[in-house]
Amino acid sequence: MKDTRVYQTACPALMNGEVRGKLIAPLSDQMCGERSPLQLTTIGKENPLAFAGPITTNCAMAVTLAQWAKEVRTAALKSFGAEIETIATGSDYQCRLVNGGSSGRISEHAFANALDIMSFRFKNGRTTELATGWNGTPEEKEFWRAVHKTSCDMFMTVIGPDGDAAHKTNLHLDQGCHGDNCTSRICQ
Repeated sequence: MKDTRVYQTACPALMNGEVRGKLIAPLSDQMCGERSPLQLTTIGKENPLAFAGPITTNCAMAVTLAQWAKEVRTAALKSFGAEIETIATGSDYQCRLVNGGSSGRISEHAFANALDIMSFRFKNGRTTELATGWNGTPEEKEFWRAVHKTSCDMFMTVIGPDGDAAHKTNLHLDQGCHGDNCTSRICQ
């Protein structure tokens, strides 16, 4: 009988309930992939935040997203006086080059190491989208800038509307390596 075991690595954030979801089969697509991908539905252990649809990511992203959830929840309560119902996302795992280009380097999305945040729906019925909220009402501007700042403190790369034209509608978060020892951050 052939051994069909797939060798993957457990993710402490999933095991400890800091995120909810499941380990899925390894991803492999040409130059892209992740050995131990996760499909997540919520992030954060206490008062978890739900994604509008499941996202595919790696364990490093899951750990940071669990921590990020606490800060984003605090920002929502401060700016809108409401809990977050759902987070709508754009790209998660996707085999492609940076910004979907035809040349250049491979995107962190190609390694399940990036996530694009598009909008938030709150339990009071309100919604804020990055595309209009970045320069929207005072509470939207306050919220999105707080989310951007906390993201820059936690992720290695954060690109928002002030970064470039490709991120006018999505806040890009990733844990990619920058600098000689992988400790430099990009915050735009």
